[in-house]
Amino acid sequence: MNLIGSNNWLILIAAIAYLVGSFPTAYFVTKRMVGRDIRLEGSHNVGAMNAYGLIRSIRTGKQAATGLVTILFTDMGKGVLAIYTTRWLDFLGYNPALALIIGSLFVILGHNYPFCFKFREGGIGFATFLGVLLALKAPALPIWVGTMLLAIFVAEYIQVRKWNLTSLSKIISIIGTQLPGRLAGLGIALVPLYFFNPRLLFPVLAATVLILIKHTDSIKALVRASKSR
Repeated sequence: MNLIGSNNWLILIAAIAYLVGSFPTAYFVTKRMVGRDIRLEGSHNVGAMNAYGLIRSIRTGKQAATGLVTILFTDMGKGVLAIYTTRWLDFLGYNPALALIIGSLFVILGHNYPFCFKFREGGIGFATFLGVLLALKAPALPIWVGTMLLAIFVAEYIQVRKWNLTSLSKIISIIGTQLPGRLAGLGIALVPLYFFNPRLLFPVLAATVLILIKHTDSIKALVRASKSR
């Protein structure tokens, strides 16, 4: 397979991954459950956390949890499908390591900036990233999740000097709103993943950069708030 042909196949991988990622799970779930457009509610993100908050404001906690789980697993499935498709098509002769980076990047790019919403109002990419990580190397998933949760709850304790873990909704709220902890966790989680399997670094780093870009407005707001104190 010559270089030009290989590059063409990588473009195909990017297109497939992007299209898979563009399926707006949270939009359809919230439309079905509460009849509202999630893009006009809460943070306006078409993602699991915003959907959970919207559904919980109208339905019972159990129904909101069901919606959250449905969205999480479907969005994770997008990441799994993109990576497995990339691997299934490796007979085309492209560089497999580069293809995995491209697949990881474009499935989250599709989730965050879906073409069906004019490349706006997508999600943040966490759930799709979990699917990518699961497909790349399943044992890496609890390592990443554990590191992220540790960073989030340590940051929460530092900020408020206590943990309010009295219910599932409180725990979900902390995970969804603890921005400094999430940002720190994204960076810190790269370290144990690298030592676990160095080959994971670049696909995970590509996905992490996109998630951080999606947090740009929140980071600016956080900086403004800290300066105003």
